[in-house]
Amino acid sequence: MDLDPSAVSRWIAPLGLRPGEIAEVFVERRRETHLFFRDGEVTEARVGLSAGVSARRRLGREERLAFVSRADEGGAHEAVRALSEMVGLSPLPAKPARGRAAEEEEDSSAPVERWRRRLAAALARHAPRHRFRWTLREVTRQVIPAGAPASSFSRRLVSLEGEFIAASRRGDEPRGFSFHAPDSEATADELKTALALAAVPRERPTPCAGGETDVVLAGGSAAVLFHEILSHPLESEAPLLSRWKETRLSVSDLEVKDDPTRLDLFGGYERDDEGTRPRAVKLLDAGRLAGSPGDRFRAGGGASNGHARRAEASDPPLVRGSNLLVAAGQATGEEMARRLSDGLWIEEIAGGSVELSSGQFRLRFPRARRVRRGKMAEETGAGIVLGETIPALRGVESGMGRDVRVCRSLGWCARAGQVVPVQGAAPDVLIRKLLVRSST
Repeated sequence: MDLDPSAVSRWIAPLGLRPGEIAEVFVERRRETHLFFRDGEVTEARVGLSAGVSARRRLGREERLAFVSRADEGGAHEAVRALSEMVGLSPLPAKPARGRAAEEEEDSSAPVERWRRRLAAALARHAPRHRFRWTLREVTRQVIPAGAPASSFSRRLVSLEGEFIAASRRGDEPRGFSFHAPDSEATADELKTALALAAVPRERPTPCAGGETDVVLAGGSAAVLFHEILSHPLESEAPLLSRWKETRLSVSDLEVKDDPTRLDLFGGYERDDEGTRPRAVKLLDAGRLAGSPGDRFRAGGGASNGHARRAEASDPPLVRGSNLLVAAGQATGEEMARRLSDGLWIEEIAGGSVELSSGQFRLRFPRARRVRRGKMAEETGAGIVLGETIPALRGVESGMGRDVRVCRSLGWCARAGQVVPVQGAAPDVLIRKLLVRSST
């Protein structure tokens, strides 16, 4: 049950009176259900419940937060009282002790059972030998800011992660699988399709050759690259990109934006964790820097664009990206391969990282396809793409693919110890002169 905003706003109001002062109470209730599958059987089921409330006050760069591991009116009062003492204000009078009312938990057994049946059938057909963890995350949040209306919002997110044994033309092989999406009726069908594609028989790969090469990031995987080299530097205000604000960094048809309003993607939300309704922000427009994600503090006296996010109620909000979207072009897959001529065709990125000070990035891929004279050739094994942000942006070739695909393997992003849901979608993107090395 939500807290009474009128009572809580009276408690938090003295902490948000000065110009530029930000104060709010943030409440979270979380339920996580895990099913562990092994070769068609559910070997274990776990349910975790957590709740918490925090009171936060920020003035300039000074920020204080008080957290209480309960999500009721008494917990909110206790958090505001502790925060008042931290900042040297008269604390709220002690609230009379009351018996804690039991909170009704929504029964999640029906959706879990539906998913169990769907997964059992899909796994039996496409990946009968497997070890998977399925997770349903149900999160409800409430923000009660000083001097502004309260808001409540919730999300239900589904993940399937693990490994299965797939057939190949030279024997069976283990393959990793990762899928993240909002919980919906359409998600189950999309997951079945993703499993079927992941299980397609393949040639056993040859070792990935190292050296400088041209690369097409296909199947939506280009979203991971731009998440690392654009979203992270811009959300953290790293100086690397700020030096290039007046310069065209890439081709004129490269447009990249961050869009939290895409609720069909894993990183979407209706309100950020300061209670602001989010809006899409162009990061790169016609190859030039165009904007950055922000929160109430970064907006100064203006309007936040709704990118303040917390991993949990005990964390202060940070400016974070959400869904990284790359605009489509007109090229077909065959045209992209022809223009690549000789290089690597990569459809899946297993993980990435970037060094904010230098702009150096790493993308790990489990396999790729060698392209020779514009034609698909042998498969190669696992490798790493290495590069630097500015040269990589300048190496993007004009003419993106015409089909934008969601990168469902991208689901979580860590920064400063906080892990939040993210995602992205992108067309095929051709990048010249990246460094590739084998990871085997």
